[in-house]
Amino acid sequence: MIRLIATDLDDTLLDASAALTPRTRHALEAAMALGCGITLSSGRMMEAMLPFAREIGVNAPMLLYNGAMIYDHNTDETLFAPRIPFKTALGIVKLAEEMGYYIQLYPGKGYYCPKVRDCTRAYARQINVPATPVGMPMARWLAENPSDMQKMLIIDTPEGADRAQAALREAFPRGACYLKSKPHYLEIAPEGVDKGRSLATLAGHLGLSPDEVMAFGDGQNDVPMLEYAGAGYAMANACPQALACTSLVAPPNTEDGVAQVIEQYIAANRIGAM
Repeated sequence: MIRLIATDLDDTLLDASAALTPRTRHALEAAMALGCGITLSSGRMMEAMLPFAREIGVNAPMLLYNGAMIYDHNTDETLFAPRIPFKTALGIVKLAEEMGYYIQLYPGKGYYCPKVRDCTRAYARQINVPATPVGMPMARWLAENPSDMQKMLIIDTPEGADRAQAALREAFPRGACYLKSKPHYLEIAPEGVDKGRSLATLAGHLGLSPDEVMAFGDGQNDVPMLEYAGAGYAMANACPQALACTSLVAPPNTEDGVAQVIEQYIAANRIGAM
């Protein structure tokens, strides 16, 4: 029996316009009406997740920043929030900029960039939250505003993101971890943090076993979550790593794939209360 459903947002729960369709919303509401928990699990920041949480009426704590925060918006309670230490973050940013990469920083509220570029605008349109440009290299800004980081994000070509991932892993193997959420997005989170570990923490908090958890995702950063869940579904439009980690495949996000699977489980009486 599935008692908790965790789903990624972009290219998974949301359609091609990064919107929630009526069918998907109704499927989630039907699962919650049976007492099932719904959690959103995304690389997005809180400001970019709360509108969907409120629209859906999410009834379980959410996994933000690729699992670097577990937050219950219903009670305003933070259950888990490790950070990338300032010195590690500064070293990563310096190397990234020396290599010519564009990088955004997330100190816990809002996100910051050196200056607004086309990729900044595209990202802001996707999450509907504008960046704060600082008008200087991010390494200089961080040195002047020392803070531990909730996450950092490099946006480049798919090949460039791969090179950054390899180089940063080699240079800074401790203090941070590196997973791609899209071919051109390299997400940098606190060491030991991923969606799978955070989902396991949440399930334990709720008294649930992996077999009682369903998860949906499409990106490399979703793999740990899909591997943890007893029913881990990669979207048909998922990256090769996500498709390779599970035998369960949902229809693409453009066809309400998450809704289709949930509807099937409800029809088979396989969704129950937390």
